[in-house]
Amino acid sequence: MSAVSDHEHKERYIIALLIIVAVVFIVWRGPTLQFNGMRLYFPDKDGQTLKLEKRPIAPIGNLEEKAKDIVEELLLGPLSRNLQPVVHVDISLERVVSGKNALFLDFTTEDLPGFSAEYETFKAAIEKSLHDTIPGNFRIYLYINGILSR
Repeated sequence: MSAVSDHEHKERYIIALLIIVAVVFIVWRGPTLQFNGMRLYFPDKDGQTLKLEKRPIAPIGNLEEKAKDIVEELLLGPLSRNLQPVVHVDISLERVVSGKNALFLDFTTEDLPGFSAEYETFKAAIEKSLHDTIPGNFRIYLYINGILSR
């Protein structure tokens, strides 16, 4: 009877050890949790390519609220010293409206000539940041001073 009891205790220890090893393995090598913050893109020092800057701020709300939060963070500029702001002129987001699979972003600026030189980079940074942070398939339309920009 004692031999059977010792055998049962050894089986329990072996099972407990296997469970502990499995838990440690899953925690150590398990799936990486998806980053749930903002993925913002800013021009590098040369202004040639857009570089990713992650911010641990999770956008919440409907599509319009998420887009507004992301664009406002983008307009604040990068935290890294190796990146540049998306624009060097004073520009503000007036409103965000969502339509059928579309986002309409309306910006205002006083310095339109200064802004036009940076428009392509600005547009690319906004589109890439919104598409990488907000899941879904939607088009983005930018309005500058109430006029649709291409």
